[in-house]
Amino acid sequence: MNEGAPDPNGRDVANNSNGGTVARPILAVVVATAVLYFSKDILVPVAMASVLAVTLSPIANRLETVVGTFVSAFSVVLAALIAIAAIGYFLTVELTGVAAEVSGYSDNIATKLNALGKNTPLWLQRVEHGVADVQQQLQKSNSRTKRRKTPVVETQPSSPDLSYVLKPLVPLVTAIGQGLLIIVLLFFLLYSRRDLRDRFIRLAARGRIAVAAQAIETAGDTVGHYLFLFSLTNFSFGVATGTIVWLLGLPHPEFWGGLGFLLRFIPYVGALTAAILPTMVAFAVFPGWSKPVEVLATFVVLDQAAAQFVEPFLIGRGIGVSPVAVLFSAMYWTWVWGPAGLLLATPLTACLKVAGDYIPALGFLSVLLGDDRSSEDGNEYYRRLLELDHAGAHGVAARYSDEHGLEPTFNDIIRPALIRIDEAGDQDEISQEHQQFVVETSREIITELGNRLSGTCVVPRLRLLGICPPSEVHSLGLLMLLELVRQEGAATGFAGEGKSAEEIRDFARRFAPDVVCLSCTVMNSLEAAAQLIRNLMADLPQLMIIAGGRAAIAAAPTLLAAGCSRVCRSSSEGRRVIKRYR
Repeated sequence: MNEGAPDPNGRDVANNSNGGTVARPILAVVVATAVLYFSKDILVPVAMASVLAVTLSPIANRLETVVGTFVSAFSVVLAALIAIAAIGYFLTVELTGVAAEVSGYSDNIATKLNALGKNTPLWLQRVEHGVADVQQQLQKSNSRTKRRKTPVVETQPSSPDLSYVLKPLVPLVTAIGQGLLIIVLLFFLLYSRRDLRDRFIRLAARGRIAVAAQAIETAGDTVGHYLFLFSLTNFSFGVATGTIVWLLGLPHPEFWGGLGFLLRFIPYVGALTAAILPTMVAFAVFPGWSKPVEVLATFVVLDQAAAQFVEPFLIGRGIGVSPVAVLFSAMYWTWVWGPAGLLLATPLTACLKVAGDYIPALGFLSVLLGDDRSSEDGNEYYRRLLELDHAGAHGVAARYSDEHGLEPTFNDIIRPALIRIDEAGDQDEISQEHQQFVVETSREIITELGNRLSGTCVVPRLRLLGICPPSEVHSLGLLMLLELVRQEGAATGFAGEGKSAEEIRDFARRFAPDVVCLSCTVMNSLEAAAQLIRNLMADLPQLMIIAGGRAAIAAAPTLLAAGCSRVCRSSSEGRRVIKRYR
C-alpha cells in the first residue's frame, strides 16, 4: 500500500502511524509521572540513597584500594550518617536559640514597623483602609449569625482510643523508617556498585540495548565527580557566608552558614531563600537599616561569585546541563515529590544528562537536558569525518581545544564521534576504508592537539609506556590517555600498533618505563595480552602494568593472574591510579 493512501475503511494509514509515533512518548511521560507521584513514598528514599551513593562513590573508590570494599562502604556510610545527624541536631538547636533570642527584640521590631507605617505612601494607606473596612463588615455579618445560640448538650468525655493517641507519632515513625531505609540502601549501593552495574548491563543486553561497562563506569565517575565538587563549592559558600555575618555581628553565624550550604543545592533561588531568614533576624536585632541590607548583599554577592568564578574554575564546564533544563526540572520534581524533589532536582538532572551522554538508548535525555554548544561542535566534527574532510575535522577539534582545553575536546568531540562511527560500522552503514580514514584522522588530531598544548619542559618524574597486543583494532583511547598524562608532566611513549610481542618487549627494555598501560578492546587479543604481560613481568619484575578496554574489563581475572597490577574500567580511573603511583 502506498504511503498516505486510504485503506478500504477510509482511514489514512500513514497519518495514523505518525499519530501513534507521537502519542507513544507522550503516553510514556504521563505513565512515568503517575508512577513517580503515587510511588513517591518508596521512590524518594531510593532516589536519595542513589544520589548519595553517586556523590560519595569517589571517596569509596579511593578507600577501597586501602581497606577493601566492605570497610570502605561501611566507613563512608558511617561518616555520612554522623555528618547528617550532627547537621540536623545542630540546625534544630540553633533554630530554637534564634527564635528565643529574636523574641527579646520586640521593642526594636515595633519601632521599625511604626516608622514604616508613618512613611507609608498615600495610595497604600487607602488600600489598607479599604481592606480594614471589608474586614469590619465581615465581622458584623458573622456576629449576626452567631446571635442564634444552639443548645449545648454536655456529654461525658470518653477515653481516647489507641489510634487517636498514636496518630501524632505516625509522621515521626515514618520519617525514622525512611531514614533507616536510605542508610541501608546507601550501604548496599556502595558495597555492590560494580555488581549492580554488571547486572544492569546484562539486563540491557536481554532487551537488545547496547550498553558498555566502560560507559557506565565513566558516567558514574563523571556525575560523582561533579556532585562532589558542587557539594564542596556549596560548603565553601556556607563557610564564607557564616564568617562574614559573624564579622557583621549577627547572632548564630554558624547556623546561617549551614543553612546557606544546604539551601544552595536548590537551583537558582536557593541562596536567596537562605538569605531571607538572616535578613529578617538582622532587621529585628540591629537598630539601623544598614545591617539587614549588608546581610542580604552577602548572600547574593557570594552566590554570584561562586557561580561565575569558583564553579567554572573548580568544576569547569561541569556536565553540560542547560540552565533552562535545570529550571524546568526543578519545577517538575517539586510538583511530583514536593520539597524532597526540589532538593533532588539538580542531582537527578545531572544523573539523567550523563546517562544520556554515555548510554545510546537514553540519548534523547542528552538532547533534552544538554547544553547545545558542545553537541553542535560534536555533530560538526562527526559530519566532517563522514564527508572525509580531514582539514575540516581538524579545524573543529582545534577550535574547541583552544576554547575549552584538551580533555574536554577528547570527551566531547573525539570520543562521541568514535562511538558513533563504531556503531555505524557494526550496522554496515560505512565501509572499512571509511572507518580506517576516521581512525587515521583521529590519531593525527590527537597527537597534534597534544603537541600544540605542551607546556614548559620539566624533568619527568614518571615514565609511562603505552602498548597494545597484536591484532588489536586501534589504540585511540590509549593515545588520548597518554596525551593527558603527558600534559601532567610524565614522559610517555607508545610502542605502536601491529607490533609483534618481541618488538614490544624490546621497546620496553629500551624505554625502561615505570608504568605500562595496556589497551585490549577485542576478545581475540586477550590471550596475546595475557602472554605479553607475563613476558614483560619476566623482563622487568618491578614494572607496574595497568590494563583497560572492553575485553580487559570483561576478562579482568585472566589479566590479573598473568601479572597485571590493575584493570581500570575508565580513563579517569586509570589516571587516578597513575597519579597515586607518583
